[in-house]
Amino acid sequence: MQRRTLVRASLLLGAAAAATAGAQTEHSHHDHGAMAPKVPMGKPAPAGLVNAYQACVAAANACIAHCQVLLAQGDKSLGACLRTALDTELTCSATLRAATLQSPYLGALAKTSVAAMQACIEACKPHVEHHAECKRCHDACVAAVRAANALG
Repeated sequence: MQRRTLVRASLLLGAAAAATAGAQTEHSHHDHGAMAPKVPMGKPAPAGLVNAYQACVAAANACIAHCQVLLAQGDKSLGACLRTALDTELTCSATLRAATLQSPYLGALAKTSVAAMQACIEACKPHVEHHAECKRCHDACVAAVRAANALG
């Protein structure tokens, strides 16, 4: 019984190796040394944009944590603040990644993140006098919106 299992395993490994070898020879007709198709590259992002977005992501994360603690304690007044901070963190992180990779999609992502940050600014406004995390998130969003608008 054990010998049959070993024979089957050997056959399976042999078949897998043959399939891999066949796949490698099948693809050997590609000339990997030839010129690759041109992939569009964006321009380097201004340092001000990268710094502003890094600060915004950090502030949004702090705001998210703060809102979650208060919500867990039963304070539902920060529900909209939490929702918009989550959207801000998501869209700003994606935009920041696009900026560091010089993606040609940076402009489109920046526009999306600006919409999220504007919603976050509005949601944070009622809380800026009472919660330092909301004030920092609000202010970081304002600065990041300015930096994104400077992209043109």
